[in-house]
Amino acid sequence: MGRIILGAFLLLAAPIAFADSLTGKVVKITDGDTLYILDANYEQHKIRLAGIDAPERKQAYGLASRKHLASIVAGKRVTIEYQKRDRYGRILGKFYFCPSTFYQMTGRF
Repeated sequence: MGRIILGAFLLLAAPIAFADSLTGKVVKITDGDTLYILDANYEQHKIRLAGIDAPERKQAYGLASRKHLASIVAGKRVTIEYQKRDRYGRILGKFYFCPSTFYQMTGRF
């Protein structure tokens, strides 16, 4: 019984355990779901935000979508967690604010 529970736990925890992460400053926003970060080694990474389907710049509301994302993350330090790249080579991941940025925005940790 213990082996079954352990096996189930490892199977469910595996995607979390093998996620990679990047931390850097947001330096460019292409549209409502794509941004660039600059890491500590001054290497630029193109990030496609997972779970977001925003309009492209030339589509209806595309500029508004880009501006909204920029108002949230432009110039901020973020951490990107990802597991793969999309067919265009962009990192496909979720972003999190680093604690100091979150504190500046909300006044709490």
